[in-house]
This record gives sequence, C-alpha cells and structure tokens, in this order.
Amino acid sequence: MLEIRGDYLEGGGQIIRTALALSSITQKPFTINNIRKERKESGLKEQHLQTVRAAARLCNAKVEGDELNSTKLSFIPRKITNTDLEVNISTAGSTALVLQSLLISGTKHNLNIHITGGGTFNLHAPSIVYLQKVLLPILKKMNYDVFIETINNGFYPKGGAELKVKTRKTNLKPLLLKDRGKLNSIFCYSFASNDLKNRKVAERQSETARKLFDEYEINTCNKYVQSHCPGSGLLLVADFENTTLGFDVVGERNKTSEMVGEEAVLGFKTQMDSEATVDEFMADQILPYLALTKGNSQIKIPHLTKHTETNIWLIKQFLNVDFKIKDNLVYVSPKE
Repeated sequence: MLEIRGDYLEGGGQIIRTALALSSITQKPFTINNIRKERKESGLKEQHLQTVRAAARLCNAKVEGDELNSTKLSFIPRKITNTDLEVNISTAGSTALVLQSLLISGTKHNLNIHITGGGTFNLHAPSIVYLQKVLLPILKKMNYDVFIETINNGFYPKGGAELKVKTRKTNLKPLLLKDRGKLNSIFCYSFASNDLKNRKVAERQSETARKLFDEYEINTCNKYVQSHCPGSGLLLVADFENTTLGFDVVGERNKTSEMVGEEAVLGFKTQMDSEATVDEFMADQILPYLALTKGNSQIKIPHLTKHTETNIWLIKQFLNVDFKIKDNLVYVSPKE
C-alpha cells in the first residue's frame, strides 16, 4: 500500500484529488496522512469528502477516514463498475475541484456525473466556465471528449449549483505544445446572478476588462444566471492556433465589479506575457493526463509552482513516468 504525505510541498487538496483518480485507474491502494495540514482548517472539507465518496462509489473502494475534518484516509480500490455518479455538495464548495479528480478517471470509462450543490465560481479554484472554455479544448487535443452542462450556477455562501457531466473513455494522445501559434481571438465571459442585473455587474466587469486590455479586440459575453445568492465572476480566454490560455476571478464582498475586471486583466496579462503554452493553473491540472499517455509530451509553463511540483511528485507514486523541466519546458515521458 502506498503511503502518501498529505503535507508534502503545497500540501493541499490537490494531493488527495489526484491520488483518488490515479488509485481508481491503477487499482493501487493508498493511505494518506496529514491531509491539508498547513491549511487554516486542516483535514477533509465538504468538497474533498464528496470527492472521496464519489471515487469510492466509482470503484467500490474500501475506505476508512471518510469524514469531515479527517486528516487520515485509507483507500483500497476495486474494479470500476459504478459509472453513474450522484454527487451532492452541501456547502458552496468547488464543483470544479470535484471534477478535477473524476475527469481523470473518466479517461478510462464512460461516466455520467450529476452534481447538485456547491459553487461554480470559487476562490482558489478554477471556475466551471474555465473548465469548459480552457481545460476541455486542451483535453480534446488529447482525444478526450468531456461534456459539461451547467443547469444552475452556485456562489458563496449558499452554493446550490447543478451540473450534468459526461465523459467518453479514450486512448489519450500525447500533447506537444512547443509554441502557441497565432492568436485567433480573445474572449471575455462575464457572469453575475440575476439579482445583480439592475446594477449591471456583468457589463461593468467586462467593460473594465475591455478598457484595460484595449490593445486587443475582445469578444464579450455577458450572462446573468439563476442562483441561490448574489455572486459574480469573470473569465478571460486567449484562443491560439495550438492552445488555449485563461484567467478567471470571482466576485467577493467589498470587491467592486471594476476591481474584478482589473484583477482579471492583470492576471491574464501575466499569462499572455509569459509566452507559455499553458497558463499557470493548467500546468498542474494537465499533468496526470500527460502521464497517462503512451507517448512523449511537452508543454511550456509560465513558471514552476509548488502545485506543479507537488503533482509531479504524486503522479510518480502511481505511474512509471519521467518528468524533466528545463527553462520552463516540461517533458513527460512514460518509462518502459
């Protein structure tokens, strides 16, 4: 049984999400200690707990320690048979982070996932629209089709999202992103709850972004959505010939719509100026998929983050794969 340090480097929930996915696929059991030890509130929170339980149902796993605030977990997978998954998140926890784990398992099986509860825009997590507009196009280049339908959006503190997700099993193709190619277009997706329509929050967010990023023509989509509580978010996306980059920001109390737009532009400019072929958030998210291919992959990252280092360390616990990093180029090669 693999013994995994939950406090290694970045020491966050990503360790358990990736471990659950790769354990389900490889059938390698693991124990993990010190889960999220360095976080303000350590242990499993609601979104982590529901990810554990969904993964356990997926592969009929024997689990110990699957309870709120648990800092230790034992996970013994069996054969994957339950491909229709119902996931309920009772808080505003991130639906995207739950999917971050389940979509990896979906490369090997056709999954139908129904998520109720949780948030679609969250702090310290990708938004669902980021997954739809940035992650999924890159996965498609690897021959992996995922469909995410947002029925209801969710914002902090009430959550209340609803998603329907389908994955189609595949033989993943290696990803060679040596350069971006020409820039095709830039998109701005600005979301706000219906009760913020009178204040024109979606328009103010996107208009600020457009004014601050006026060196490019931006295609804007302003959208108001039904939700259980007020909330907003904005995603900027660059569609290149060979890749897609993005940066998103969630609205918060005491943060004006103009501040959301400004923060998004500053972060997005950093990604654009880096000349990387994946943004800093995609860098660690895409690594498990690259490691599961049978060929050599290459991406260029903006800079090496602890999230990326942590995921490399964890992936090597489960898979016989080699990672090399030089001048922000990441080479991923399966070992014989």
